[in-house]
Amino acid sequence: MLISRDMKIRRIALLMVASIMLVSCGASRKVAKKPVETYVQPGSELVNVPDALRAWAMGISDSEMTARKKAMTAASAQLAQMLNSAVKNTVEEYCVTLSEGEQARSKEYLNSKTDIVSEKLLVGAKVIFDQWEPKDADGMYRNYIVLELSNDDFIKTLLESMKDAQSVDVKVDEDLLDRLFRKAVSAGR
Repeated sequence: MLISRDMKIRRIALLMVASIMLVSCGASRKVAKKPVETYVQPGSELVNVPDALRAWAMGISDSEMTARKKAMTAASAQLAQMLNSAVKNTVEEYCVTLSEGEQARSKEYLNSKTDIVSEKLLVGAKVIFDQWEPKDADGMYRNYIVLELSNDDFIKTLLESMKDAQSVDVKVDEDLLDRLFRKAVSAGR
């Protein structure tokens, strides 16, 4: 019995497809039986809290000091961005509640005060988590940092700075400002 060349190619192709299917079917069963491992970065579970702004970061370097500096810089930048967003939303929403004549004056006043308070508080952000991983096989140190700014500290400092500036004829509803800031922080999560 003579088998044509086309028939030989078809049989070989069919055998290859069948063997690939058998191998892949066996492989999927082996993979499915292995448990899936997840790795949670140290400190990352501390970030979402209702009464504070928290930022998590990691720094990697072959120097311990550089790894910590990178982690602090990244966490500070993230915290500044979160605070800036919450403050901007608070000021915008607060000014919407005012009459047209008060909006511009109040917005300028609040923006100037919140900028000063934000810078002051960012410098004093609390380190609530600081963990090291020693040099690994790759020769690098890892530092994990979580920085925190309390809602209460921000509002308290902001209101104190407004009381110091009594020459300004802008009236501020402190309770409304407090509620709007807390709302903006919660919405930013």
